[in-house]
Amino acid sequence: MSSPASNKPAAASAGRAWLRLTREERAQLKRRMGPALFQERLLREDTRELKMGGLFRWCPMRWLNPIARAGLHLTGLWKAGRRNYLDIRVREETFFLPGLPAAFDGFTILHLSDLHFDLDPDFPDALAQTLETIRGRYDVAAFTGDFNNYTVHNSTLAVRLTARLLREHISAPAYGVLGNHDSLRDIPSLEEAGLRILLNESVTLRRGRDTLLLAGIDDPNIFQTHNLRAALSARKPGQPVVLLAHAPSCWREAADQSVDLVLCGHVHGGQICLPNGRTIPWRNWKFPAAVRRGRWCEGTTQGYTTYGAGACGIPIRFFCPPEAVLIHLRQGGKAAFSAGRLPSGGGRQSAA
Repeated sequence: MSSPASNKPAAASAGRAWLRLTREERAQLKRRMGPALFQERLLREDTRELKMGGLFRWCPMRWLNPIARAGLHLTGLWKAGRRNYLDIRVREETFFLPGLPAAFDGFTILHLSDLHFDLDPDFPDALAQTLETIRGRYDVAAFTGDFNNYTVHNSTLAVRLTARLLREHISAPAYGVLGNHDSLRDIPSLEEAGLRILLNESVTLRRGRDTLLLAGIDDPNIFQTHNLRAALSARKPGQPVVLLAHAPSCWREAADQSVDLVLCGHVHGGQICLPNGRTIPWRNWKFPAAVRRGRWCEGTTQGYTTYGAGACGIPIRFFCPPEAVLIHLRQGGKAAFSAGRLPSGGGRQSAA
């Protein structure tokens, strides 16, 4: 299996003092992403940070967080919500893919999303403990974005914590995409740590003569700087494709391009749900309820929208436990499914 990310440095980058791109890094990322989308993403990042953080670039969540915590303490919900947040489960899902080569039958992907690493100091250890229970049980690790919690980037903490996780607790080659909380400025440090970021790109995984295309697109929901055609440009006829995307906004486009499996996140399963599982729909969810969490399918394309491992804004969860997901690929399955119906091969969840 080829893997540009497999050779992790013995001491991955400890993180830069400030997230800035050198001239060489800008040129390289521009070539990889394409000049227009690269400039668009940088412009939207800067515009958002200035709009949200003002001249001092101070993320509003940094002062909203303690206010929300105080309210939860008063209602008595804080301890239970935070306990749920730190109780990261291992979930296992099996997907049957028509055309999957025999060498990849049983191939397993560790799917992690929405870590929001800089939200709570106890989260990194909680996630590490969960990952140690499944060490060696997966062939590649796939991260579908939102390493950061704060959308105004005046700290490298999340990137440094991600680097430590990769170095100490990820036991396979690692690939990923950026989320709407992340920045292009994160990429050099993440890749120095061993995480290959796919910017509307793909890598070919090999087992003998058999191949599997792992593609990744930039955020299709908030920044909308994705290019699925570019990500699939290296696809060979009949070659199965697993697509990484931060949000399920690309569900219909992926089906139009006959992607076999989409792995995504962003929604956190709702993070704060009612006992019956109902969620509060946010206005930036540019996708239907059928693809917001768990398994879904559209035409011949199957997908999994993870509940995510972390939380956003405030470290609590109710009625949607955080998860690290083992995605098992198997040969077989029907060539088409009705929209919204689940193919065979359900999942199971257990405490880590």
